[in-house]
Amino acid sequence: MGDDIVRFSNIAKRFGDVEALKGLSFSVAAGQAVALLGPNGAGKTTALTILLGLRPPSAGEVTVFGLSPGHPAALRRTGVTPQATDFPPQMTPRELLRFATAHYPAPAAVDELIERFGLAKLADRRAKGFSGGEKRRVALAMAFAGHPDLVVLDEPTTGLDARAQAAFHAVARQYVEAGGALLMTSHYWHEIESVAERIVLIDEGRVAIDGRIDAIRERVNMKRLSFAAAAVPEALRARLTRAGGRWRYAGPDTDAVLREIIAAGVEATDILVEPLGLEEVLDLLNGQPGRAAA
Repeated sequence: MGDDIVRFSNIAKRFGDVEALKGLSFSVAAGQAVALLGPNGAGKTTALTILLGLRPPSAGEVTVFGLSPGHPAALRRTGVTPQATDFPPQMTPRELLRFATAHYPAPAAVDELIERFGLAKLADRRAKGFSGGEKRRVALAMAFAGHPDLVVLDEPTTGLDARAQAAFHAVARQYVEAGGALLMTSHYWHEIESVAERIVLIDEGRVAIDGRIDAIRERVNMKRLSFAAAAVPEALRARLTRAGGRWRYAGPDTDAVLREIIAAGVEATDILVEPLGLEEVLDLLNGQPGRAAA
């Protein structure tokens, strides 16, 4: 499609006898936030390294802005935050951002980046002794230094507290609303639902699920019922699980099950009926519990 910024077409990657990717195909369009998910070893990191031109594919084609990965013209329009980040200990965030912006033809203003990413108190401190969360905030600001059209974020908020995570989620949503393309990995399910509109679940080197989060939820017409009770009749227990002192049921007919519980005289308290979490939905669709883990 004309708006596709990233396109993976039948990508394979082999490391000796190991096939890390087996015909991987997906795309990311302008104005779209996509979360790349999958269990450890699914191929997420391999896909990102190919996208950034750090490794060639064994077969298939990847394009970024219609160009080969690693092409200078594509890199100038791309911002990246890798999973592991570190900085020269004697440099300050302000100096790091000046260095980063100098590499782009139309960069963001350094003071604007400092404000957007909450770096005012850190801006003129040496990076030596920064916490993991402080380094992460600087790394995120650097990803946006060049006013990129594509941002690739590998576990963007690892090490950030809840307040800093929420602030970054707002920045990411604003970026996408303005037409940017965002491809991210994350093991935080609340982050995926806050930032991404679409998920691509990779399992064993292939795309297992690809779709908008709202459409994926509609495919699984199920809710979760949970309640506290000292005892439940044997006839009901086969349909329930128990964890953390609460009885639980997941299925399409929570109303009917609740009526059965009341009719059986169960002294249920703290009754909750809520949507399934995204991880549970993906596990159900993929048919493999635990395999959606980011």
